[in-house]
Amino acid sequence: MSSERVYVSLLGRSAWALLNTYYAVAREVRYFPDRVYIAVEAPYQNQTDHVVEGLHAISAHFGFSPEVECIPVAQGDMIDVYLKVYNLITAKRKEGCRVAIDITPGRKSTVSGVLLPIKLNDVDHVFYLEISTTDGVAKPYQMIPKQYHKLHDFKAEAVRAGNGG
Repeated sequence: MSSERVYVSLLGRSAWALLNTYYAVAREVRYFPDRVYIAVEAPYQNQTDHVVEGLHAISAHFGFSPEVECIPVAQGDMIDVYLKVYNLITAKRKEGCRVAIDITPGRKSTVSGVLLPIKLNDVDHVFYLEISTTDGVAKPYQMIPKQYHKLHDFKAEAVRAGNGG
């Protein structure tokens, strides 16, 4: 049984959304992945170098060093995302890995391709960084006032709700 931790994210319009959620997960949940996979639609391919550099900087700050892989997915194609990302998630679970997904930065079509087919036991975490404003949030997590953001783990929230709260 593997003890590897996997983190899957979806690069959409905002690299900050991806990086800030990753930072929040490392800081607040102490989830330090061994591998990071980023599903990237074609229009956002030009951001991958900066995002990977940012992920490495954040990881180093917390004292770990994951391998990062970008997975190209067809733009707006829920089925392509399903075939590539959901199948990756299920394969990693079969290997015994712990799996977290971050839906914050993904566009609705990519998020749908990941979330629609999953069951609660398919993943350990479903992270979403809620930001209550769009003004001045394109900056590092630590520079956004705490009252404007909240990290959710939708899986944990669903499990609590299913157990009566």
